[in-house]
Amino acid sequence: MGIPIDTVLFDFDGTLVATALDFARMRREVLALAAHYDTTPPQELYILEIMVHVQQQLAARDPRAARTFIQEAERILTDMEMEGSAQAQPLPGVEETLHKLHQRGVRIGIVTRNCRPAVERVLAHLSLPHDLLLTRNDVARVKPDPAHLLEAVRRLGGQPEQSLMVGDHPMDILAGRQAGMHTAALATTRPPSDFADAGPDLVIESIPELLNHVGVTRKT
Repeated sequence: MGIPIDTVLFDFDGTLVATALDFARMRREVLALAAHYDTTPPQELYILEIMVHVQQQLAARDPRAARTFIQEAERILTDMEMEGSAQAQPLPGVEETLHKLHQRGVRIGIVTRNCRPAVERVLAHLSLPHDLLLTRNDVARVKPDPAHLLEAVRRLGGQPEQSLMVGDHPMDILAGRQAGMHTAALATTRPPSDFADAGPDLVIESIPELLNHVGVTRKT
């Protein structure tokens, strides 16, 4: 691809590390909590978006219930994320690739819908060079909203047109495209065909493949 890239943003779970997160269970528990509060969010929403939807519904009739719901839902997610982080392991070649990108002068950011405590717990025990971490606790709007990525690029001192978003979910690719960035789909947790509608610039099967495609323009 030969992209003149000096800033790379990575998703976390499933892209840099393998965690034991049970997203299906997480979703079930949040939906059960929503039902307890007599709300029925659209089934097609992601977990965090379900929480926002329910919070808004409750706020219209009972602000206190809305606050309590979001606290309880966040506790569900955080407890499960902390549990999963205890077993997190880097995916093959990730540590070496991040070190090599850093040596080339590439700025590295991690943008994740995960909570900060869980990610920091993993990063404290793994060698994953990065210059910035932006979790859901750090931004007002998380991906697939491009604001999450644009804030990361801004803090890193980069420009969207010279930045690359790497992730294992179509939402990562859609967010990157909407942010005006180049995108790379990591086809490890899902087949390449799942990314067809998102339209990534590059599809890779492992993180080390990035070293064959990403060029650097920034001087160290």
